[in-house]
Amino acid sequence: MAAGCILALVLLPWKSATGLIKNSLTRDWQTEASAALVRVAFEIEKVNRVEIHCNPRNLANAAVPRKLGFTYEATLRQRQTFLEGELLDLMIWSLFRQDYSTSPAAASNIAAMDAIGRKIIE
Repeated sequence: MAAGCILALVLLPWKSATGLIKNSLTRDWQTEASAALVRVAFEIEKVNRVEIHCNPRNLANAAVPRKLGFTYEATLRQRQTFLEGELLDLMIWSLFRQDYSTSPAAASNIAAMDAIGRKIIE
């Protein structure tokens, strides 16, 4: 990913994601997983902006970007098609490189490894 690109995270509702993650779930796994992806985006991929998109009706999903220090930008009405063609609103949250170092996302405790097991984020 080139510098200046945007990484967008789309948060899934709990029912959609439970099949992806088994056992040992923490209560706030979406926040932890999002924080890890944000760190990778800024520290490894060197992006300038990360966006999180979520459904404003899902209060747990809408809390994730707030907890990570993102700024609410807008709610796009009837932006995303969901099950059976239902059109849903979509909240847009952003975090810029210049704000990343003071965000809770930067302080998240993760380790990232490359393909041969060397740590690239601690």
